[in-house]
Amino acid sequence: MRPLHVALLGTSHVHFRDYHDLLARDPRVSAVVLPAAPDTGDRPAFGAASVREALRCADAAVITSTTAQHAQLLPHTVRAGVPTLVEKPLAATAGQTARLLPPPTAGGPTTTAMFLRCAPGLRRVRELLRQDVLGPLTAVRLGFAHTGLTDGVFTGEAAWMLDPAHGAAGALSDLGIHLIDLLLWLAPRRPLDVLDAQLRHRPGLPVEPAGTALLRWGGVPVTLHASWIGPRTGFTAHFAGRHGTVQVAGGSVTLRTGRTGTTWRHEPPQARAVLTAFLRQLGGRPAWQPPDHADIRRTASLLEEIAGVARHRR
Repeated sequence: MRPLHVALLGTSHVHFRDYHDLLARDPRVSAVVLPAAPDTGDRPAFGAASVREALRCADAAVITSTTAQHAQLLPHTVRAGVPTLVEKPLAATAGQTARLLPPPTAGGPTTTAMFLRCAPGLRRVRELLRQDVLGPLTAVRLGFAHTGLTDGVFTGEAAWMLDPAHGAAGALSDLGIHLIDLLLWLAPRRPLDVLDAQLRHRPGLPVEPAGTALLRWGGVPVTLHASWIGPRTGFTAHFAGRHGTVQVAGGSVTLRTGRTGTTWRHEPPQARAVLTAFLRQLGGRPAWQPPDHADIRRTASLLEEIAGVARHRR
């Protein structure tokens, strides 16, 4: 069996190294990397010929460039007809997202790297909610944080993450997008509305390093918090219902109903897990439910609404 040829387009995203190392360790995969410096504004970072060359024999593409470069790269993967995994967000605005999504009839499927859908602990949470073990939900809190800003993660090629000209929009967009997508995945038919939002500003920084949003999820209040400055790091969640609670901390899931409690230990959510799932899906082994175009558009619209509410609040 010949190896699976994957074109890794762009090296600027913070998860590029995770993906590159995973592909390099997999003997079933042959990867070609197309590097590029972030956009300069006066010249394209990728030459059309080099993109076509990278995609010439590709079975799939993974885009790990700046957000602004997605508009340059994605049309090539669509024309090549290859399944494509794009790092989130697809674009900086809801309008750009809608324009960039290929039509349903175009080539291979395109999706975004929403890795919380791949976390075993959150798959367990989804099943618990489907079984209605908590009864009617009364409140939800979701948090996603790391100390990337203070730890120097956004330096070198990743410095674009602090520059809106390259598609950067701050921590609530960068991490909160995963939390919104998680809600869409947990209950696809449940309405989701924005009630309030607040961004934390830092002098001299063009994007916000932390933010909080209050949503209504089918009548249930949901608080989202995202931060690049800690203090706690990792993923956390709390689902409260009439009959009990589910608490998530990293990969640990604790169900409490009445006087009883059960804890399951799983690996914490990992960004690279979405690439593993994507590759397995290519091999005919369904491993996850990727965001569809409706999910991607809806998430982009909600993020834009959150940003607008936060700006109005200032």
